[in-house]
Amino acid sequence: GWMMGAGPKKDKKFIQKLMKQLKEGKKELFIVDDKDGTPTYTHDFAKNVKALIQNEYWGLYNMVCGGQTSRLEVANELLKMLKLSDTVKITTVKSDYFKEIYFAERPLCERLVNRKLELRKVNLMQDWRVALKQYLDKYYQGYLN
Repeated sequence: GWMMGAGPKKDKKFIQKLMKQLKEGKKELFIVDDKDGTPTYTHDFAKNVKALIQNEYWGLYNMVCGGQTSRLEVANELLKMLKLSDTVKITTVKSDYFKEIYFAERPLCERLVNRKLELRKVNLMQDWRVALKQYLDKYYQGYLN
């Protein structure tokens, strides 16, 4: 999964990069279609960590937003939420399109499953679409105007 949470100033993640391109007036986004993952809202993450501590559940946990998805699906959803689906084109590329910029090899699937949270009945992670909407409302109000 990848995090979203610091907003335009600090965030160097997928959503922030897309928002920056949109603010610059880009009418075409290049999105990889061979990577799966789930965006994770840091606020949800923190809330869930707190619940684990309060319950004294120690150990290693996977903690990502609910809903299986891909970067392509997230980009499409983002444009839909921003009402830009008709004006901005998404062009799909394979991940080696970006290999000059990102040297680190990325796994084909970055998706993690919150199974342990589920077992302990402390999975507070929201669906990624809900989290994405909250994130945009909190950090990107009026950003593109």
